[in-house]
Amino acid sequence: MPQVRKSRQRDAILCNLQNRCDHPTAMELYLSVREEIPNLSLGTMYRNLNTLCESGQILRLSDGGEEHYDATAHSHAHLKCTRCGRFYDLPDLNDALEALPRNSAYAGEIYGCNLIFFGVCANCHRQTEQNI
Repeated sequence: MPQVRKSRQRDAILCNLQNRCDHPTAMELYLSVREEIPNLSLGTMYRNLNTLCESGQILRLSDGGEEHYDATAHSHAHLKCTRCGRFYDLPDLNDALEALPRNSAYAGEIYGCNLIFFGVCANCHRQTEQNI
């Protein structure tokens, strides 16, 4: 992983992301960090998010739509809710994901994975049941 120089803005972005579990979009994260650093520009936010992703400190989650970010940088599975559009961690699958590279017939080297399941989150599912 490339060495990343420390900066106040980057540290604030990383700290904010590490203190949440909602997998925010860049704009959601930007609005939150601006409460701490009011003069933060959107360009600086995107540059720092790219640097943090490239250095392996955070994950960028994308299914072809708006990108979301996750401070848990190790390989793990997510659920993308097809109703609300949010990403959720699926920690019960971590052991299975860790075993995949060891059980693979692939002759190369696997560094990790980013597995996204699509479905309906518990909150949206509850709302649907209440409307029936």
